[in-house]
This record gives sequence, C-alpha cells and structure tokens, in this order.
Amino acid sequence: MRLLYLCCDPGIPVLGHKGASVHVRELASALSQLGADVAIASPRTEPAGDTLDAPIGLLPLPRLSFEASEAELAVALEAQRAAVLDAARSLRVDAIYERYSLFGDGGTRAAATLGIPHVLEVNAPLREEARRFRTLPHPDLAAEIERCVFRDTSRILAVSRGLLRWLVEDGIDPERIEVVPNAVAPSRFGPRRSRRGDEFVLGFCGSLKAWHGIEVLLEACAIAFREEPKLRLEVVGSGPLQHLLHSADLPAGRLRALGALRHTDAIEQLRCWDVGVAPYLPVEGFYFSPLKVVEYMAAGLCPVASDLGDVPALLGGGGRGILVSAGDARPLASAFLELASDPKRADELGHRARAHVLETHTWDGNARVVLGSLQGSPELAA
Repeated sequence: MRLLYLCCDPGIPVLGHKGASVHVRELASALSQLGADVAIASPRTEPAGDTLDAPIGLLPLPRLSFEASEAELAVALEAQRAAVLDAARSLRVDAIYERYSLFGDGGTRAAATLGIPHVLEVNAPLREEARRFRTLPHPDLAAEIERCVFRDTSRILAVSRGLLRWLVEDGIDPERIEVVPNAVAPSRFGPRRSRRGDEFVLGFCGSLKAWHGIEVLLEACAIAFREEPKLRLEVVGSGPLQHLLHSADLPAGRLRALGALRHTDAIEQLRCWDVGVAPYLPVEGFYFSPLKVVEYMAAGLCPVASDLGDVPALLGGGGRGILVSAGDARPLASAFLELASDPKRADELGHRARAHVLETHTWDGNARVVLGSLQGSPELAA
C-alpha cells in the first residue's frame, strides 16, 4: 500500500523531540516495517534534532499562520490543499492517514477528489484546547472545517476513551470510531539499569506545559526531599514552564534538568530512573493518552501518575504503578517516600508495568489497526 501520512499541525516538527513528533515518526516507521510505502507530508520537515529510522520520504507543505486575517488564511488554506492533492497524485497513493490539526482539511478533500480512503487520528479536542490554554482565532471557520473533516473521513482513530466520548457527544457515530492509545517500539526499550548506590531517582520526561503539573511535582519533591536524603529528581524536556526548574526550592545537587533530548537519548536516561512521574493537573474531561507513561512502563520504571482518564486502567488500578490525586502535592510526596523506603516494591511494580506495555501497547499493533481500517474502507474495496 502506498500511503500518505499527513500532519499539517505547524506545532509538530516531524524530526523534533516532543511527544507528538515521536508519535508521528514511530507510527510511520511501524507502517513502513509492515510493508507500506509511506511518505510524510508536513509543514515542519526541517531538521529539528531527531531522525527517522525507516525509508520514509518527507514532503514539505505550505505552513498556515493562525494569526493571519481570515482572508489571508483562506489563501493559505487553498495553497495547502493544492499541495496535499499534488503530493497524493504524484505519489499515486492508495490512501491517506492524517493526524487531525486545526484548519486542516487538505487530506479529506484530496481523498474525496481521488476516490481513496482517508483515516483520521484524533489526539486532542484541538479547538477546545486552543481556547482554554492559548487562543483560538477564527473560531467559526475552525468549527466548520472540523465538522466537515469529521464527517468526510472514512474512520476515526482516537487515542483515548475520553476523546471517544467527546467525539460521540459532538455527533459522531461511535461505530466510526476506534480507540487506539499511544504505544512504544519494544526494540527501543532495554530493561532498567541497576540502581546507582543509595540514590532513588524520580524522573519526568515530557514538555513542560501548563497541564503537565511540573509545579506540583516540584512542590512534592520539596516535601519528600526534606524527609528522605536519597531521593533525586531528573527532568528531561523543555517548554513554557522550564523556568520553574531554575527557581525550585530543592536542596543543592538533587535536581538535574537535562533539557530536551533525542528520543534514543531520552530512553537511555529513563532506564537510569526508579520512578517515572506523570503529575497531570485535574483537567475536565481528561483526554490524554500519555506517551510518557507508556514509555516509563516500557523502561521498567514504577509509574506514579494522576488518577485521571485512561491512566487508572493502564496502571491496572494500582497493580502496575501508583495512582495519586491530581493536582495535590502531598499524596504525590507520600508516594515518593513510600517507594523510596521499599525499593523492592517499586521494582516489582515496574516489572509488571513493563511486561504489560510490551505485550499490549506497541506501534506495530497500532500500525496493524491503521492498515486494517484503510484496507476495510469502502473506497478501497471499490
């Protein structure tokens, strides 16, 4: 199958370090390994610190500026639509797989023109996310394009049950939706490395954004570190709240801020930790499928995560990690202290977490779902 993988989000550099970038590369690579001839089309194909490990072409697309006037945005949209159609035609693709993006309708339009299937991956309620955490220019146009894309795609793959509920509430037939959560490539994840002396290392890997709870993590560490001298914190990632790391009220030498790393280097760092932390803040209708959590688990860490959304099921209700109340530093600190005092329990939870994820959450499995959805579409059957 010749497949165009479309990611029109201007905030996702295909070769970047962020989780969304990892998702695009890993799923595209898994599709390629299953025999699909994949090309990625994106406005962000520039070098950004990471690499693709599969023979996948990168096709640059015109970038949209959401801050432009509506007339300027309309011109840019037509240019992007034309570029997507030209890419699909020139590559003679059999299908289009698209990561949903604001104002992005080039994929469904090209698929309709060429009579080929289109499957849409939905990772977030982007209009609501933009309105809540940033700004949403041209809201009426964004809503109209979203409505048309959801209507015209052959099938929708949502990364969480929270997104499934949101889509159904938005009027989408649940028979057209399948939940396909984030995953890992097992070959990238060796077992966790041996503990370093008496240190017990907590780790956070991800973008330092408002909803990721970095301030709660630092407050919990301040509480726990006063009681337990062997606790350390390491942070991999960057983002709008990284300044909090520099002003954290923690004892000298017990916080390492490593910045954004290549994915392979980030995984190697994970393998040196005892605990992986995902202290999400309480978000109404929590819809994330946290890539950081499945990667912590694949590395054999004991995951400690907020009790939100699909996370409790992923952690087996506490049988594969520790669940804590979202947004509250004290239970998070207590979890750190309990695990540091009983490292064998942390090891056992990490062992169970690793076994579960490597069996049930793989990019290979996700790629098979994608190909099955495309091959079973009416357009391809015709």
